[in-house]
Amino acid sequence: MEDIKNGSTRKFTCADCGTKACEPADVSKMPSADVCLTRMSDPEQFKALYSDEDKEIALNAARTESQGYCRWTRLEETMAFAYRMGYHRIGIGFCVGLSEEARKLAQILRDNGFEVEAAACKCGSVPKSFIGITREEQLHPDRDFEIMCNPAGQAEVLSAAGCDLCIILGLCVGHDTLFIRHCSAPVTVLTGKDRVMGHNPIAAIYQSDSYLKRVHSFIRDTFGEKGQ
Repeated sequence: MEDIKNGSTRKFTCADCGTKACEPADVSKMPSADVCLTRMSDPEQFKALYSDEDKEIALNAARTESQGYCRWTRLEETMAFAYRMGYHRIGIGFCVGLSEEARKLAQILRDNGFEVEAAACKCGSVPKSFIGITREEQLHPDRDFEIMCNPAGQAEVLSAAGCDLCIILGLCVGHDTLFIRHCSAPVTVLTGKDRVMGHNPIAAIYQSDSYLKRVHSFIRDTFGEKGQ
């Protein structure tokens, strides 16, 4: 299903569906077959995507959800999941701006019997000029150079250390993308970076119809009418 709004074409997706009918598998309440992923898909196609390891991860994630539903924090769920999976060595890929949080997280994990490896985002001290950042583009142009975030390096360090599971703690947008891409171990996110929202990124969605209405026109307002 596509509709025309403000001169642009918008495709109907799961984000536009309010029925949640796929969860009870109630076909009578699902959107039409030409737009509903569940009605268009063969369940066997989805099942085929899961390796034995994938199924074990999904199984223990579901068991963790069931046991801690609305009782455990995400931190507690992360530890329970790791324990169920038999993960022992946990890696922390963190932003230096959350160094104190990383220290406390490492201690909590150790208190619960896990081994901890950690890599800060500035590890290696690679200058931003390496990726083409000019002095004028630096956060502090008055400095001769600035050190770039090094998520590929973080992932390499933690992978080489034999981590069973890696936790992202406050990596910036894009840097988290590279960390996940380069990490050989499974990755989970404890929190993303959001300096404005106290590292609670989804708060911007909750405020999008009141104090943060600006997010609805952010690209146009920031980059121009065509978003360039």
